[in-house]
Amino acid sequence: MIQFARLVNTQFTSNTYILSKEDEKAVWLVDPGDIQPVWQWMQAHGKSEVLGVLLTHGHFDHLYGINKVLEEYPQCSIYVANEYGKSLLFDARKNNSYYAPIEDIVVSSAADVRLYNNSLALWPNVTLKVLFTPGHSEDSVCLQVDNLLFTGDTLIHNLRTVTKLRGGDTLKLKDSIEILRTLLGQGLHVCPGHNEEFELDGYDLRKAINAKAPVKDL
Repeated sequence: MIQFARLVNTQFTSNTYILSKEDEKAVWLVDPGDIQPVWQWMQAHGKSEVLGVLLTHGHFDHLYGINKVLEEYPQCSIYVANEYGKSLLFDARKNNSYYAPIEDIVVSSAADVRLYNNSLALWPNVTLKVLFTPGHSEDSVCLQVDNLLFTGDTLIHNLRTVTKLRGGDTLKLKDSIEILRTLLGQGLHVCPGHNEEFELDGYDLRKAINAKAPVKDL
């Protein structure tokens, strides 16, 4: 079974997750933000390599640490949902870093950027399932491995999902929430892109699309 750690970032308090296995020296990063805490965690836990970066979507607050990851691990692969998600890596306006109090985030054209398939082998006998869940953005995905579900900004505890940004679509979000509804009863632990973790079973998924529910300012 894999292990994970959640690190809260300084930009919009987004979450970065580190996926690891006790018998493996290499880790995977989900939505890298502040990188120094990642390096500190890896050193403290005897980890020495980053195998790849798994993005839930391409907004800057979920990827602004990528360039520092690539400085240390230039062969590291970056996984995105589709060509639109890929384009966000190379355009500061599209990923919104241009409009934020942060330097423009533009990834090198030499980066190894790959598109998700329906599944991805993380380690021998450990497979990540990829659920394509547009709505918050055109390139949003949810990532399921073991009993963990990484939802990015598609599902945040007790909040309505933001659809007002470029690439957002309320109708697509409703379809994506129905996909997540099929996962009820599996005992999944949700690791969202912001705020605290929670259990999917028993959670009211209608909050994500309820116009009267509170919304995080992203």
